[in-house]
Amino acid sequence: MQLWWLLVVACSVLISGNAKLIRLAGGAGNTGRVEVYHNGQWGTVCDDGWGLEEANVVCRQLGFESASWSRTMAHYGQGTGPILLDDVVCDGSETFLTQCSHSDTHDCQHTEDAGVDCYSVLNNVRLAGGGGNYGRVEVYYNGQWGTVCDDGWDLIDANVVCRQLGFESALESKSSAFYGQGSGTIVLDDVDCTGDEDSLDQCRHNGLEEHNCVHYEDAGVVCSNTPNTLLPTTDTPSSLLPTTGVWNNVRLAGGGGVLNNVRLAGGGGNYGRVEVYYNEQWGTVCDDGWDLNDAHVVCRQLGFESALEGNSNAMYGLGSGPIVLDDVDCTGDEHSLDQCRHNGLEEHNCVHYEDAGVVCSNTPSTLLPTTGYITEELTTLLLSTSYFTEALTTLLPSTKVPIRLWRWRVDILNTVRLAGGGGNYGRVEVYYKGQWGTVCDDLWDSDDANVVCRQLGFEFALEGNRNALYGQGSGPIVLDDVECTGDEDSLDQCRHNGLEEHNCGHHEDAGVVCQNILNTVRLAGGGGNYGRVEVYYKGQWGTVCDDWWDSDDANVVCRQLGFEFALEGNRYALYGQGSGPIVLDDVECTGDEDSLDQCRHNGLEEHNCGHHEDAGVVCQSNAKEIRLAGGAGNTGRVEVYHNGQWGTVCDDGWGIEEADVVCRQLGFESASWSRTKAHYGQGTGPILLDDVVCDGSETSLTQCSHSDTDNCQHTEDAGVDCYSVLNNVRLAGGGGNYGRVEVYYNGQWGTVCDDGWDLIDANVVCRQLGFDSALESKSSAFYGQGSGTIVLDDVDCTGDEDSLDQCGHAGLEEHNCGHHEDAGVVCQNTPNTLLPTTDTPSSLLPTTGVLNNVRLAGGGGNFGRVEVYYKGQWGTVCDDLWDSDDANVVCRQLGFEFALEGNRNALYGQGSGPIVLDDVECTGDEDSLDQCRHNGLEEHNCGHYEDAGVVCSNTPNTLLPTTDTPNTLLPTTGVLNNVRLAGGGGNYGRVEVYYNGQWGTVCDDGWDLIDANVVCRQLGFDSALEYNSNALYDQGSGPIVLDDVDCTGDEDSLDQCGHAGLEKHNCGHHEDAGVVCNSVLNNVRLAGGGGHYGRVEVYYKGQWGTVCDDLWDSDDANVVCRQLGFEFALEGNRDALYGQGSGPIVLDDVECTGDEDSLDQCRHNGLEEHNCGHYEDAGVVCSNTPSTLLPTTGYITEELTTLLLSTSYSTEALTTLLPSTNILNTVRLAGGGGNYGRVEVYYKGQWGTVCDDLWDSDDANVVCRQLGFEFALEGNRNALYGQGSGPIVLDDVECTGDEDSLDQCRHNGLEEHNCRHHEDAGVVCQNTPNTLLPTTGVLNNVRLAGGGGNYGRVEVYYNGQWGTVCDDGWDLIDANVVCRQLGFDSALEYNSNALYGQGSGPIMLDDVDCTGDEDSLDQCGHAGLEEHNCGHHEDAGVVCNSVLNNVRLAGGGGNYGRVEVYYNEQWGTVCDDGWDLNDAHVVCRQLGFESALEGNSNAMYGLGSGPIVLDDVDCTGDEHSLDQCRHAGLEEDNCDHFEDAGVVCRVFDNVRLAGGGGNYGRVEVHYNGQWGTVCDDGWDLNDAHVICRQLGFEFALEGNSNALYGQGSGPIVLDNVNCMGDEDSLDQCRHNGLEEHNCVHYEDAGVVCSNTPSTLLPTTGYITEELTTLLLSTSYFTEALTTLLPSTNILNTVRLAGGGGNYGRVEVYYKGQWGTVCDDLWDSDDANVVCRQLGFEFALEGNRNALYGQGSGPIVLDDVECTGGEDSLDQCRHNGLEEHNCRHHEDAGVVCQNTPNTLLPTTDTPSSLLPTTGVLNNVRLAGGGANYGRVEVYYNGQWGTVCDDGWDVTDANVVCRQLGFDSAKEGNSYALYGQGSGPIVLDDVDCTGDEDFLDQCGHAGLENHDCGHHEDAGVVCTVL
Repeated sequence: MQLWWLLVVACSVLISGNAKLIRLAGGAGNTGRVEVYHNGQWGTVCDDGWGLEEANVVCRQLGFESASWSRTMAHYGQGTGPILLDDVVCDGSETFLTQCSHSDTHDCQHTEDAGVDCYSVLNNVRLAGGGGNYGRVEVYYNGQWGTVCDDGWDLIDANVVCRQLGFESALESKSSAFYGQGSGTIVLDDVDCTGDEDSLDQCRHNGLEEHNCVHYEDAGVVCSNTPNTLLPTTDTPSSLLPTTGVWNNVRLAGGGGVLNNVRLAGGGGNYGRVEVYYNEQWGTVCDDGWDLNDAHVVCRQLGFESALEGNSNAMYGLGSGPIVLDDVDCTGDEHSLDQCRHNGLEEHNCVHYEDAGVVCSNTPSTLLPTTGYITEELTTLLLSTSYFTEALTTLLPSTKVPIRLWRWRVDILNTVRLAGGGGNYGRVEVYYKGQWGTVCDDLWDSDDANVVCRQLGFEFALEGNRNALYGQGSGPIVLDDVECTGDEDSLDQCRHNGLEEHNCGHHEDAGVVCQNILNTVRLAGGGGNYGRVEVYYKGQWGTVCDDWWDSDDANVVCRQLGFEFALEGNRYALYGQGSGPIVLDDVECTGDEDSLDQCRHNGLEEHNCGHHEDAGVVCQSNAKEIRLAGGAGNTGRVEVYHNGQWGTVCDDGWGIEEADVVCRQLGFESASWSRTKAHYGQGTGPILLDDVVCDGSETSLTQCSHSDTDNCQHTEDAGVDCYSVLNNVRLAGGGGNYGRVEVYYNGQWGTVCDDGWDLIDANVVCRQLGFDSALESKSSAFYGQGSGTIVLDDVDCTGDEDSLDQCGHAGLEEHNCGHHEDAGVVCQNTPNTLLPTTDTPSSLLPTTGVLNNVRLAGGGGNFGRVEVYYKGQWGTVCDDLWDSDDANVVCRQLGFEFALEGNRNALYGQGSGPIVLDDVECTGDEDSLDQCRHNGLEEHNCGHYEDAGVVCSNTPNTLLPTTDTPNTLLPTTGVLNNVRLAGGGGNYGRVEVYYNGQWGTVCDDGWDLIDANVVCRQLGFDSALEYNSNALYDQGSGPIVLDDVDCTGDEDSLDQCGHAGLEKHNCGHHEDAGVVCNSVLNNVRLAGGGGHYGRVEVYYKGQWGTVCDDLWDSDDANVVCRQLGFEFALEGNRDALYGQGSGPIVLDDVECTGDEDSLDQCRHNGLEEHNCGHYEDAGVVCSNTPSTLLPTTGYITEELTTLLLSTSYSTEALTTLLPSTNILNTVRLAGGGGNYGRVEVYYKGQWGTVCDDLWDSDDANVVCRQLGFEFALEGNRNALYGQGSGPIVLDDVECTGDEDSLDQCRHNGLEEHNCRHHEDAGVVCQNTPNTLLPTTGVLNNVRLAGGGGNYGRVEVYYNGQWGTVCDDGWDLIDANVVCRQLGFDSALEYNSNALYGQGSGPIMLDDVDCTGDEDSLDQCGHAGLEEHNCGHHEDAGVVCNSVLNNVRLAGGGGNYGRVEVYYNEQWGTVCDDGWDLNDAHVVCRQLGFESALEGNSNAMYGLGSGPIVLDDVDCTGDEHSLDQCRHAGLEEDNCDHFEDAGVVCRVFDNVRLAGGGGNYGRVEVHYNGQWGTVCDDGWDLNDAHVICRQLGFEFALEGNSNALYGQGSGPIVLDNVNCMGDEDSLDQCRHNGLEEHNCVHYEDAGVVCSNTPSTLLPTTGYITEELTTLLLSTSYFTEALTTLLPSTNILNTVRLAGGGGNYGRVEVYYKGQWGTVCDDLWDSDDANVVCRQLGFEFALEGNRNALYGQGSGPIVLDDVECTGGEDSLDQCRHNGLEEHNCRHHEDAGVVCQNTPNTLLPTTDTPSSLLPTTGVLNNVRLAGGGANYGRVEVYYNGQWGTVCDDGWDVTDANVVCRQLGFDSAKEGNSYALYGQGSGPIVLDDVDCTGDEDFLDQCGHAGLENHDCGHHEDAGVVCTVL
């Protein structure tokens, strides 16, 4: 109300200056005593002369239309303030009461206070988007329907709505647009009803149309479906009352049952899925035994006479709630379903595909009371007489009750459809007497058509058609001479001859064309006049398939969008693939239609397409079209569209004014540069404009003066650089490196919509902010909703852009989003030292976020000196006024929960940068330091000895310094269980212990190696190398905690050793003790590369692990290389350059100074503490000369090498001495291809050959591995690849095969040989090389990047890094040099304009000019090293000649398709003659797959279009590429393309279910050596069927989503899986591609499989039933038998019956039914096996004597004897299946430990059967740690929370004891551990403290509460 009155104040002051404010008091929202505000108080108005004119002015001033009554004599009670107005006289035209004539003095008392009744503004209310008694609440205001916001919406408010609609009360209040989002205005917000109001506008609210909401907050209701017998008689026309469900969902008298609310869903008025209301939700009825008698009961309960049909098999769609009834057996005479026999409420064995349905007779029951109701007989009489005239229509609408009764009667023809046409047009057919019939066109006109279209859900009709325009119908003709006024709701409300009374034939069948369903169309993925065609249908945007798509269709779209015509109709998703439904296919327009849905098409959402076929258009616009080509998003060559083609603009006279016009025309603010001389490359079309002269004010280039003729060449093409509109970006709502993405546009900050948002887009943002890259992309307003405009949507970056506005997007402020879709990022948290400079002065940017990068230095993961990043460098914070509030802000900004300490006096060492902040004063609630008060940036009076520090709580991201044991798991004797090393490095330093809230030191009295060993082991090291005294690592500053320490060496922590007592000492800090611990990581190696380069691996805990590349740089690499014996590092590599490792990730965030001796002396997060995946494994390239610092013993100097090689030492002894020398570490293949050729080695400045004497496969293996291949296929002799021309360097080479390089092998000596070049040796290597970098030469190291094996961006290695080559002057001759340098014969193509993506290093060469004879690029002419005038958009590329090493799959998906090979500069196919699985294996392995699943023929994936390259292919299956197989010869074939061969490659053959049980769980697939998950986008039952059959089950029962079985931890391998259901494995289904997804693990898919294994399982290796019976009946049932049977799971399905979730009678599934286990010999070992099989950890009890009731099925097992270690009962000894001497009074049972790890077993026992003291016996802590967190209880099949109302430590004690702890330390409130997401199960909990379970405490009732999840209760339990 305050906001409303403030707005009234503002409006009043604006309009009338000092006019008095006005309100109504003492009444309802629209009635009350008139009061005005004057001189600071409210007063009344005297009623002297008070009448309707005066009341009208008051009501209009308050926003109502008028007054319905003027009240006198204090009708609404006497006021208490002054009487401010008297003798008021208005003429009715005034705007304010004070404008009326009045007296400011009076002669009145408060008994004369005036009042008004204002006309109710919101007396019209309806329910939309649902059914008769449920839906979205909409109110009629200002001539249109609007919605109500759900802020504060509750059941009391819903009651008012339902009563206003004529129902008794509300069953539920709904929020979050439960019934869909409305489209009108939002009329009401913050509605607060008392419950007694007659209409919504009498309730308190913010004011009409005053709200802070969007439509996804639209409120809804479910009303009781029994109408109030006292329907309101006021003001609400009957046309506004719901017509469906108000009367037809009513139970007649005589029922009184539990299930008296029933409805039909998924169908129409008289048919649908049967649903009943039970336990506050709608559920379904199972169709077991469902028949016509049951259907009769439902239909009569709904008010119909009888049922026409009883339907099964979910004919009207699958329901989603509980299945309430099963095995319903009615006699047909019952009044309601719950009077029929059935299994019991929610007792069933069904799934939703068995949901029952009905078709009811569409004539209302004659049992309805006849008083005032029109009976069928009366209706027949009326319809056949003259009463059916204007007189009849006059009689009926004016009476209140009969109107509704007539509406009841008119449901006879409430089902109508259109046939013979399309979605919105066709022949009109109505459903009558169980069949469809037509309508005769006599008198048929647009009014009649309007009624039909509105009845179908359209707004109106475009046409009413006659003469069977859409074909003749075949059923009865139901209606004739129809005469509608146009306002009716259905056809049978219109005048007509009578049902089936006509004089027509079907050639007169009537039809309609309804208003366009698809009248909203847009272009996406392109620009203003071009893009992907999308239509709006069913509340979302969808695409159009390009089948038959042509210019006629495109013309219709363009005209519909307001353009004159189309320039192009595009196919094949030219503007990117859409993501919504495909709405139209096979569109065939003549071109004259007004909209797409008037064209012929297959029908709405009827298609056989994928999004790769999305259609697009280019529409003509008034001015010549313009675009930028050859550059980035805001730069490029100017091109204009004219006469059907793009052309260029000549640069004559081209300047900044002309560039400004182009940029503004393209939507940029202005130009920053005008470019000439084809700066962005030469165009290829006509030159359309010349001599362009603009004054700068034009809106398009064609408005400038210009010449249409030219005297130019394309070397003069003009270009522009436009000013980047969005160069200011920030992160909000998060921390320094993470948050909501916001861009600065039009003077304010706005957000980015998450449609299509992915990691590539996030990378652009992070780089724009100065970070290296992004770690994650976030969606769904992960960091909170923004409040400004939404600036960008459908962002689609390639990843190379410099800023977001260079990416593809929908257009500035063009979006279909709300702020709940705001995008976010997490950036890698080390900013790039090259932070971008922006063009916007910092004074214009908000100050928040200037210091959003903060780090801790000089300490460990959670403690250290506070440093902030400012002006491109790290600086410190002065400790003046520094306290715990300030420290809390820093720690939270870093991701920790809170601070333990705020430290002063440079405790963690003095910093070296600027002092950025001083006198910091935080309240503690700020998000970052720069939000706190301070002196100003770099304003201080401090020195670095005052640098501030912090110790953060060490349980945020698990960043405890080096220990692997969390605090909660440390032994209870560990008073000093936190120990650290300070003042040193990772494994050495001053010993400090944490005691009494601060760090202290240890005195060195008696300190020795035994004491040091305890400290080192406590820190996770093996032992100590040294113990130090006399404060070797500087003096500490805290208390001295320990003295006279005397350890035996076996202790786990220092405080277990003898000592003088805590803080008992006679020492000073000059005696502080220290240690040097044994280096944990003293073993390091390089893997995946060569001798001096590779992935860094360290040996830890008995295995090799990797190092994460976060913060990895050359200093870190130097330490590794020196540790390995090299002098220094050439490179530090990232992103798993040498392949991903497979062991643990041991180190992360390594920060070396470069002087350390080993990696573990460097700073790091702690051993195995990381946030990385193996794709971030670090690598190095070391200098390939061993260090001169290495001991000379055993190392060969160059002089000694020369001596040795010239003597007889070239023997076994010599090769023993030379293992580490790399004289010949550079090798290449010449005269062949990428993986084969003549072996050449680089020696004495030139390339030489190797003689083939003794040359064999061992030698070849060494060469291939040295080149980065895995092994050699062949070792070749006799100069197979041509004779070399240089020296012969090696002869008589004899390798064992294990050497790293050729010069480690035996040989004659360098250049010692007896050979000629006809003996040059060669190799064929396996053809998938790793990425290896030769290290010698100025520019002799060249590689291809961004492409494939023989094509890509040319990069050269210079000055320690890779750089690119500019394409100025680049041609085929230059490309030939590159390809020959790489070992190819020649080049096929030379590429420019960064065809293979833009590089990121320096541009090394420009203006390259080769003659073609050069051996390497640097021998060619060029502008000089790093001398250029280029950008990376000009990076040069090549395609090198390769015979057939390029293969691809076309026409299919990622792992299947038509086989195509690249030959003679084009792609060709392979003929299927002789094509088999062996051939397919070769193709699949060549593509990187393990093997093939199928080899396909007959052009299964479509006909290719190029040459047929191979025929009669005959592979053995072991070849590495197709051209190694036998074949008829290249392009030698007798085939056509209908014989094109194809393959299906095996992606993964291992699939499993995790996180569940035997037949249910999270779907995981094995790919790339690890298990990964499947995303649930599009996941359905068909997909689940494939998984279950692949696992050996018959079919799937359910496909689950939302990580129902817990979140996986590996990669997400598949997304958008779309199976038909018949596939044999998941990789045969359509999907996005391997590891191509936009998901996170909370979307992991799962399944529930039928728990009977498939009868189709192969019998080989399986034990048949007959064999089992034989074995079980013989003496083989011994230890030998149990050895044979461990893998059989005959009884792999077990359940507990007759008890609760964790206890009950043991039952096993055998031969299609459940049976029991006899209790003979039954004990705890047997019970343990059952409990573990069910997912519990162990059994508490094994029960006998049918403790949980006697079973009824067979007794399957007897004399069970388990050891306890078995996985299932049938692995235990027993008598044999169904072999027993028992009765059911001996049925065995168990009680399992009641906190299963992840999943509670699913049982068939309703919760109503559980003991009352154990309804909530499953409790857990969530969102915290082992002993603290949010309290959650398991109830009704799901976890829910506990409200904190009244929550205290007594209540917490009960929870903690229930969880096994002694007691509680704290009881927490306000969702301290995060908000839960399930139901709120308990509120107002009041325990005495002695209870065993929470539900034994007093509480408000299960699920009875008045709370939100922000009140979720938590606990901290005491740990011993």
